[in-house]
Amino acid sequence: MTDWKTINQSLFEALQVERVMMFFVLSLIVFVAAFNILSSLVMLVRSKRRDIAILRTMGARRKSLLKIFVTTGTVIGALGTGTGLLLGFLLLFGRQSIVRGVEFVTGQNLWDPSIRFLTELPSRTDPFEMLLICAMAMGLSFLATLYPAYRAASTDPVEVLRYE
Repeated sequence: MTDWKTINQSLFEALQVERVMMFFVLSLIVFVAAFNILSSLVMLVRSKRRDIAILRTMGARRKSLLKIFVTTGTVIGALGTGTGLLLGFLLLFGRQSIVRGVEFVTGQNLWDPSIRFLTELPSRTDPFEMLLICAMAMGLSFLATLYPAYRAASTDPVEVLRYE
């Protein structure tokens, strides 16, 4: 005697592989976003070198400059993570409307019961995975701010303002 899990074991294995790959793809997207924050802050530090040097000559401490750039990058990361989470929820809850819209535009029945076992696009949200991805996004965005903040804090005002 065999149960339904044994009969459909290859389907469950494929779904598990798909789940791991989706986590990997989302992780790559988060890494790209973190590098985008890193490059944006590096360019900001390079373009604001003169302003940073003036702040240093006026008495701003290195720690203050570190805080400014770490806060800026962390806020950018938090806004990006929140926006991605909100858009993800909107797509998740509107997935059937999106499928119906695609069906209307293309004239095709995407979830034909004679072809597929399912009649609608299934979805299950795992709160732990969502929390893990959000924590990874926030952690990477924080780490991406450290190098540009260090570069801004180590700006030597004498060297920058020498030829101004």
